[in-house]
Amino acid sequence: MNIGYMTDRGRRRPTNEDSLRACEDLSFFMLADGVGGNRSGEIASQSALDALEKFVRHNPPEWLGSRDEVFRYFRAAVNYVNQFIIKLSEAKPQYAGMATTLTFAYIRDDEMYVANVGDSRVYLAHGDMIQQITDDHTYVNDLVKMGAITKDEAHLHARKNVITRAIGANANNEPDCFSVPVEKEDRILLCSDGLYDEVDDDTILATLVRSDDMKACASELVLMANQNGGNDNISVICIDLEG
Repeated sequence: MNIGYMTDRGRRRPTNEDSLRACEDLSFFMLADGVGGNRSGEIASQSALDALEKFVRHNPPEWLGSRDEVFRYFRAAVNYVNQFIIKLSEAKPQYAGMATTLTFAYIRDDEMYVANVGDSRVYLAHGDMIQQITDDHTYVNDLVKMGAITKDEAHLHARKNVITRAIGANANNEPDCFSVPVEKEDRILLCSDGLYDEVDDDTILATLVRSDDMKACASELVLMANQNGGNDNISVICIDLEG
C-alpha cells in the first residue's frame, strides 16, 4: 500500500482538534475529530486514538474469521474507547463534556472493514466512481433520510455540523459497521468534515485517481480545502492499494 496523510488547523480555527493515525503494520487506519472547549476536543481525539491503537495492538485482528466476528471486534473496540474517554472526562474537570468522532478502517486481503461514530468519513474510489462508505451521524443527515430536506439543502443548513453520536457523549455508543470488497487499483480516503465541507466528491475523486503519490495527494486535498475557505480543521488519510 502507498499511504499519505496530513492534518491541518485550517484557516479559521485557533487549534487543531483532529487526530489521525496509520498503523501500517496492521493495515489499520483511524481518524478522530474532537469537540469541546479549552482544548479538550484535542485531548479527546488524541486519547481516543491512543486507546483504539492500544486495543488493536493488544488484540490483533488478524485472527478474526467472519465479517460478524470483525464487527463484534469493532463494537468491543468502540466500547473500550468510549469508556476510556468518559472516565478521562470525569477524572479531570477541565475535560468535562469532551467528545470526539471516530472512524477507522481495517484492510485484509480483498475486503475493507469500516466502523464510524459521528461524521468523519471513509470513501472508496473505484474506477471512475467514488462511494461514501460511512453514514454521517448528524442532525441534517437524519433530515435527509426522512425526506425533509435535500442533500443540497443539507450542505447549506445552519445546523449541518451538529452530530448526533460521538465517543464520550454517553455510556452506550454503537458504531455503524460496514464491509466492502476492494481491488488493487482502488483508492481509499478517510477524512474529517473539514475536507468534504469544502471540496466536493467529484474533485476528491479526480484528485485521488490522478495521484500516484499519496503523500502529495493528501497535501493537495488539504490545500484545496484551505483555498475553498478552510473553515474547520482538515484531516485526510489517502491509501493506494496497489502501492
